[in-house]
Amino acid sequence: MNTNIKKIVLIFGGGLLVYWAFKKIMPVGGKSKKSTSVSSEPKVVSEEEAKNAAIVLSAYSEAQKAGESVSFLGEMNQEFAKEFGLRVHKDKGSGRLFAADLKGNKIM
Repeated sequence: MNTNIKKIVLIFGGGLLVYWAFKKIMPVGGKSKKSTSVSSEPKVVSEEEAKNAAIVLSAYSEAQKAGESVSFLGEMNQEFAKEFGLRVHKDKGSGRLFAADLKGNKIM
């Protein structure tokens, strides 16, 4: 066997071994640490939560239309979380805003 072929096999084999070791140590895209509990009943939203969600959404959207900075909008979200227990998020698919409680359940 040629020495160059031996070097290629050794380097390729070593690389494959290192790849396998890292794959076992840190799997990419593995199990999520967040527990997902699936309930058969959707969360019932109270009238007060719906009213608060409407207030939060309108305030956030008006601030966005006024051209407020991203840091200001983040501070608004923090205040909403303290006062109402709600946060405003942007839907990834449609880009629309929605209000959710601090656990992530959509309210409006």
